[in-house]
Amino acid sequence: MRVPRKSNKIYHFLFAGIDSGKFRPGERIPTELELARLFDVSRPTATAAIRRLVAEHLLQRGRKAGTVVIGLPSRRTLTFGAVLLGLARQDQEQTIFAGLGSELAHRASMEHSMMLLQDPQWDGHTNAAGLQLRYQEIARRLIQQKVAGVFLMPLEISPADNISPTVALVEEFAAARIPVVLIDGDIVRYPARSHLDLVGIDNFGAGFHLTQHFIRLGCRRIDFFGSTFRHPTQEARIAGYMAAFEAHGLRPDDSAVHHLDLRNNTLVLEKLRQRKPEAVLVVSDSRAAPIMRCALEDGWAIPQQLRLGSFDDLPMAAHLQVPLTTMRQPAAGLGVTAYRLMRQRLEEPGLPATHVQLSAELIRRASSGESITAKAGSRK
Repeated sequence: MRVPRKSNKIYHFLFAGIDSGKFRPGERIPTELELARLFDVSRPTATAAIRRLVAEHLLQRGRKAGTVVIGLPSRRTLTFGAVLLGLARQDQEQTIFAGLGSELAHRASMEHSMMLLQDPQWDGHTNAAGLQLRYQEIARRLIQQKVAGVFLMPLEISPADNISPTVALVEEFAAARIPVVLIDGDIVRYPARSHLDLVGIDNFGAGFHLTQHFIRLGCRRIDFFGSTFRHPTQEARIAGYMAAFEAHGLRPDDSAVHHLDLRNNTLVLEKLRQRKPEAVLVVSDSRAAPIMRCALEDGWAIPQQLRLGSFDDLPMAAHLQVPLTTMRQPAAGLGVTAYRLMRQRLEEPGLPATHVQLSAELIRRASSGESITAKAGSRK
């Protein structure tokens, strides 16, 4: 017999309370009447939830003493898969996802479970087709191992497409009844949303706040350098960048947004010389660092002639030739949130898809030229 949904909510409320220690062994839980009032249900509905927990030997009902906690939930050992880019690169390029992977593994170990961390880009030299093949191989291996769930960072969306190649993997996991929590970005082009759980930062807000920082410093010619791929994370940051201009009564310039191969120094310098921006925002720290080096070698003074901002706050950002202003992603927080979301999905598979956005923090450093603006203001 299917348990009524309202009774199910009370069951999970009590189960979570016992599991977390809110209701300890030997202590009474709220009465059936109190639970009925709290959840706005009938008393028999509350009774049904309590009977489930009595049957699981977690509660004991008594007339005078009330319903008392007598046991704790047994921990079920689970195995999860996490498919994240940038975990084990041979060239040691830093990414925030190494920290996120560590946090996922830590959270699993706290519950005596296991996290299988997989990096399809382990050698850093795989082309798009090869990377997609590695994703497929890892996915099939995880399905064969019958993992309880998968944390998945999608492949980027090409300029000609509206969905990520990762959609095929998601369908394989769905056929195997393995829940997926997306990390960092969606499998569909921004601003669309898929039917999957997703954990990332508020990329629109990050783009808005970083751009606003430079506008408040007096910059008006601010260009955005992004990759040729249309990753939802990048496109949300660009949307936030555009919105910041409008919020300050300025007209956003579509021609100031560049989708190019950021590893091509010739293209980067060509754009800088052609546009002569006051500031450049780059889609990530890992791409901003070589652009900074390239501009400095070409004779641009940073931040006197060119101010620079980015996203992620990798460890190297503070140690570049000119320390980099950036939006910090909370790697550990993303890991904790993703793991909790997965546990929730396993406990209540019928819940609607959840999109959790964590706030990014503006980290101000020399590359944004605050000291220059301050000196200019003091001379007025």
